[in-house]
Amino acid sequence: MREDVDTTADATLLDAFRAGDIAAGETLFRRHAEPLRRIAAGWVSEPAERDDLVAEAFVRVLSVIRDGGGPRENLRPYLAVTIRNLAAKWSHHHKRVELYGTTPAVEEAAGTIGAEELLILRSNARLAWTAYCALPGRWRTVLWRTEAEGDSPKVVAPLLGVSPNGASVLALRAREGLRQAFLQAQVPETGTPCCQEARRRMGAWLRGGVPGRRADLISAHLADCEPCRTVATRLDEINREMPPGVRAVSA
Repeated sequence: MREDVDTTADATLLDAFRAGDIAAGETLFRRHAEPLRRIAAGWVSEPAERDDLVAEAFVRVLSVIRDGGGPRENLRPYLAVTIRNLAAKWSHHHKRVELYGTTPAVEEAAGTIGAEELLILRSNARLAWTAYCALPGRWRTVLWRTEAEGDSPKVVAPLLGVSPNGASVLALRAREGLRQAFLQAQVPETGTPCCQEARRRMGAWLRGGVPGRRADLISAHLADCEPCRTVATRLDEINREMPPGVRAVSA
C-alpha cells in the first residue's frame, strides 16, 4: 500500500544498499514497483509479463548499484530506461512488444547470466542513461512525463509553457533526440582532426538529422575514411534493430 512505503530519500537508500543494506533495496522495490508496472503496461499487455519486466529491471539495476554504478539520486528514471530496453529485446526474441534497445534478453529459466553478458548489460544500461541525461532539460521533462508517467500532452503543456499541440510536437522531437543520443553515445572518440566532425554528428546523421551541406560532407568523409566508415556501419546495424515505426530513414 502507498501509505506503507518508507519516505526516506532515494539517495539515502541507494547509499545504504551500496553499503550492503538489503532492506534498503526492498524499500526501493516497494516504492517504485507499482509505478513501474504502469510503465511496463505501455509495452506488454499481460500482468504477469509486466511483473516479469519490473522484477528483471530491479535485479539488473540493483546489481549495477551494488557494484558501485548506477544512479546516485533518482532511481525510477534509470529503472524506466532498463524496462524499455528489456521490453525491446524481449520483443526481438519473443515478439512481445515493439520498441528499441540493445539490452541482452532475460536468461532462459534454467540458465544463468555469464560475465560477458553482464558486462554488455551494464554497458548498454549506462549508454541509455547517458543518452537520456545528454538531452536538453525540456526534452527530459516531456519524455519523463509522457513516456514514464503516462501524462497526456494536455497535462504536460502548462509545465512547459506551451499548448497541448506544442507539447505533442516537443515529445516527438525529444523521442527522436533520445534515439540519436543513444546512437551517438556508442560512437568512439578519435584523435584524428579530420574525423572529429563526422564522429561528433554521426548519431544524428544516421537518422537523417543533419541538414543538407553538413550531411553531404559527412557522407564524403565516410567514403574516404575506412575507420569512420566502420563505425558508421556498426551504428547502422544498431539503428536497424529499432522497429520500423521508430527507425527513421537512414541518410
